[in-house]
Amino acid sequence: MADERSLLERQIDAAPNAPGCYLFRDDAGTVLYVGKAIDIHKRVRSYLRPGNDGRAHIYFLMERATQVEFVVTANEKEALILENNLIKRFRPRYNIVLAADDATYVSVRMDLRHPYPRATIVHKYKRDGATYFGPFASSDKLRETMDTLKRAFPLRLCSDHVLGNRTRPCVYHDIGICCAPCVPGRISTDDYRRHVDGLIDVLKGRDKSLLTRIEAEMNQAAGNLEFEKAARLRDRMRAVAATVTRQRATVGDDRTADRDVIGLYREADRALISLLVYREGQLIDTSSREIKSLLPDEELLAGFIEAWYQQAAFIPDEVLTPLELEGAEALSSWLSDKAEHRVRLLTPRQGDKRKLVELAQTNARHALKVRDETQQRERELLKQLQEAAGLENLPVVMECYDISHTQGQETVASGVCFVEGKPEKSLYRKYRVKSHDRNDDFASMEEILRRRLERARKEERYPDLIVIDGGAGQLGRVQKVFEEFNIVGIDLIGLAKSRDKGEPGWESGYSARRQRSDERIFVPGRLEPITLDQRSPALFLLMRIRDEAHRFAVTFHRELARKAAVASGLDSIDGIGPKRKKALIKRFGSPRGVKLAGLEELASVEGISRQVAQRIFEHFTQERAEIMAREAARTEAAQEELPATGEAPPIGH
Repeated sequence: MADERSLLERQIDAAPNAPGCYLFRDDAGTVLYVGKAIDIHKRVRSYLRPGNDGRAHIYFLMERATQVEFVVTANEKEALILENNLIKRFRPRYNIVLAADDATYVSVRMDLRHPYPRATIVHKYKRDGATYFGPFASSDKLRETMDTLKRAFPLRLCSDHVLGNRTRPCVYHDIGICCAPCVPGRISTDDYRRHVDGLIDVLKGRDKSLLTRIEAEMNQAAGNLEFEKAARLRDRMRAVAATVTRQRATVGDDRTADRDVIGLYREADRALISLLVYREGQLIDTSSREIKSLLPDEELLAGFIEAWYQQAAFIPDEVLTPLELEGAEALSSWLSDKAEHRVRLLTPRQGDKRKLVELAQTNARHALKVRDETQQRERELLKQLQEAAGLENLPVVMECYDISHTQGQETVASGVCFVEGKPEKSLYRKYRVKSHDRNDDFASMEEILRRRLERARKEERYPDLIVIDGGAGQLGRVQKVFEEFNIVGIDLIGLAKSRDKGEPGWESGYSARRQRSDERIFVPGRLEPITLDQRSPALFLLMRIRDEAHRFAVTFHRELARKAAVASGLDSIDGIGPKRKKALIKRFGSPRGVKLAGLEELASVEGISRQVAQRIFEHFTQERAEIMAREAARTEAAQEELPATGEAPPIGH
């Protein structure tokens, strides 16, 4: 160890007196930390001083570091860019690396370069040249709003591929929610652009006529004593208002400024950074992120800004911070280059902008307090579950598995993961059962757990608790897998669903009174199941993860079954082989598109004769009629609440 440390010291002594980056590595060559400095030599020498450079985590870094390497750059700005790229590449243990934001914020994407742009709801911005509107906090309200808007502004709903290959209007045109730009002469680009502009005005909160119209319909329904219809219109109006109405929180006379305001609050190694997002002078969104670090506040903020705006699709004109940052000029220059416009990094001392920073600071303090309370409740809930089920471990990481199939067909399994009582969807897994009689749930569960534990053994990452959706039978088969892998230190339980019963004499089925039996927890080595109070929060947690595993498995099974049904439907048509089936799916984009296609469209597919097209068209006659009937029924119900119109409301009213 002494020789290794002296090697590190010799490398540090040889560090250049120039701007650049440095990388600490361990014996295996793994990058532990990436840093930047105006003078590399002075910076890395501070790591060898007693107490290092004052940051607590540097002590642990230097305990593991055995070598360091340097990259000299022309200036500090280049060093900042390189550091950011190296952190993204190596994701070092001792650097700040922001996890992907899993918040449910959504936006509306429109590619205005296209002659007939469509509006789609997306979760992430991309630097693809398209225009994004948002973000919006509630995806449900945005989807309801877009359902309303597509009747007022009937833009196309199909993909570019389908648009380029259609020759006749689709069912969406027939029910009044698409203006059919796929058909030449049906609508001009100028008229289509007016629909686009009207939709944009509503999304930006500049056009309130849609809200006025819904309110008038609501009042008319109430006046006609149609209270259910009025209530539906009220809910729709609230959803639209919550989506498109923006706050008028302007700063002084600067009503067009785009700025982000950053606040910081910390307790020991926990730092909470709050971000207020102002667009055109209006507060449109807030976000917060907790980071565990003992870095100085200035360095923590600089690291956050680099990481945050590296993944941001839009960078505002101003970024306000509560502290002056070292290297602020270089950071501002990097932001400007990335944004392709000038970005100012400011630390206001007084005035309206300082009040905004203080507001962000207050938000950060309250957000950390709320997180503390939430985490405390979650920890208490996990302890309740541990005690109630007699678990060896606190179930911080829980996994649950379920099987889904239809009489042994398309048998699949799901594995869902909860971390500290919350779904961790990045750890969800889908499985296709393949090694035995697929109508045997016990054997299917055994196969899936064997595959899961094989992966865990390779990755050396195990959960604290595995929950099986089932009773003693499934649990016994999984126990054999545990014994086969010599698994110790992982809790295993089975959760059996409640069953219908009557009272009394429910066995005979004569009683009209029905009720549910209790949910039961099966534990290895215990003959009788554990029955918790059915109102117990610990039981609700187990039911949540069990129901989530069931939902995930059923969704996957239905997806495969639907594809298999369409594939088998085409396979049953005389003259349709793999090549023609592939051509049909490619042309119409989906199995549903094949069912809805007209005779002339089918005949225009390469390799499909008119005789074969006639067979396909007749084969799906009943399914096509059912699909169109369902669409028509939905549209009719919607039109009772808000009459559809092919014309956009006057812009600016």
